[in-house]
Amino acid sequence: MAHDAHAANVKIAPGSLTERRFVAEPSERSNIQALIGGLGAAALGAGTYATWVHDAPMPVAPYLFGLGTLAVVVAAVMSSSDNIPLRVGDAGVGIERGGAQPERIAWYEIEKVSIDGNGRVVVEGGKKRIVAPAAHHGAAAASILKEALDRIPKRVAAPTEQVTPLLRSADDHAPVVAIEPMQLAGRRCKASDVIISFERDARACSRCGEVYDKKHTPEKCLTCEAPMTIG
Repeated sequence: MAHDAHAANVKIAPGSLTERRFVAEPSERSNIQALIGGLGAAALGAGTYATWVHDAPMPVAPYLFGLGTLAVVVAAVMSSSDNIPLRVGDAGVGIERGGAQPERIAWYEIEKVSIDGNGRVVVEGGKKRIVAPAAHHGAAAASILKEALDRIPKRVAAPTEQVTPLLRSADDHAPVVAIEPMQLAGRRCKASDVIISFERDARACSRCGEVYDKKHTPEKCLTCEAPMTIG
């Protein structure tokens, strides 16, 4: 399977599934983390010079190595999953955890979209959980809420007075990337519970991604109530 592109100027074929990629905004914590990590790297570089490049090993070299290693470890510990890039689009809500593909929760899988006491938009479903802190992932948080209200409004469990201010952070300029078509074969029909053996026998809801066997496709999606094209 091909990797998702990150570039904003990648040409996307008409009809392709797409999503927006959101990078966390700098925060005080991330700035301090970057400073400590930078100082640690500089100390390790100085220790290398003092040990192997200088005419004779300098007595301070072991201390530089020790301080540099400590600083790098502290910076690593300070890293937060709240700063990981997020994806929002046709395939649902995704988070980049370092794999070949983002870890996603499809719209039809989402059980609840809520806002916790710390102002974070929380997406839960399929035994997975993705969090978008409004403090430094405001655009992603707003996009999640906007898309969820359009696609699965009954699963948004947040009062209007909390949702409205967050929606003001919506950013339509985040890079749009194409994503791989969803594999439908092997999934169960929402209406009949039969396993779909072939892609040609599947019909997917364009709003939430729920899948049906073509013989059991309802007039409206059972998950989001979007009209289904039967044929």
